[in-house]
Amino acid sequence: MAKPLLYPILLFLAMSKSIRLEIGFWLVTAFLMALIVRDAFSDSSGSWLAGCLLLLPTLLLQKGISWALQFVHWKRYNRLILEGVSSLYLAYLAITFVYWYFLGFNSNFFEKSIINPILLWVIMGFFAGLYFFLFRKKNSTHPSPPETISFYSNRKLISLRQDEILFIESLGEYTSIQLVNGQSLKNGVKISEWAQRLPQFLRVHRAFLINPDFAIYKGQELEMNVKETIPISRTYKEQTKAYFLGK
Repeated sequence: MAKPLLYPILLFLAMSKSIRLEIGFWLVTAFLMALIVRDAFSDSSGSWLAGCLLLLPTLLLQKGISWALQFVHWKRYNRLILEGVSSLYLAYLAITFVYWYFLGFNSNFFEKSIINPILLWVIMGFFAGLYFFLFRKKNSTHPSPPETISFYSNRKLISLRQDEILFIESLGEYTSIQLVNGQSLKNGVKISEWAQRLPQFLRVHRAFLINPDFAIYKGQELEMNVKETIPISRTYKEQTKAYFLGK
């Protein structure tokens, strides 16, 4: 009996420190959720199961917020509402299952088992927000980008803030920098060199390097600042999808 129990312990110890911390966080979250909802069920077994099952909608909410924040304007708010409703629906499914499994739909416990939806959102939102606060990932592989970049365009030295750039397009012997204000600046810097100078930008095509802060992911293409459409090539499809959807 000791050996089977030893395998998961060894597997846990073999994981990286960051993964162990995240697993520990969600285990503590399940424990605290069980304590919060313990009055809704007749015994501790029901509250423990409810606490564990409520991890699913909480994870959905946490992942959904990350996904929704990749969009801008009204699309972001629509997706946040969708994730909020979906997580609440899944939470009620989890509670209903526990209510059936332990209480057999006993009407005496019905009112207690139907937890206030605002309370559920507050609970799940708190732990999802706490996760973001504790495990927010900082890009440590690249140095902090300079506030401005300089290059020559039409024999003039141009200096730009990086947040002024919408995307960079390769046009054979030269590249064109498309600015947020609609202006285009031709220059002799190769797109591969721009990718090195702008590590926070995203290569989505052999001919395009984009500023992801202005991009809306649409599967086969990107909408840039609601003005331009950029194609995504097969070579960069997976890394672009992973960037915007976190998969």
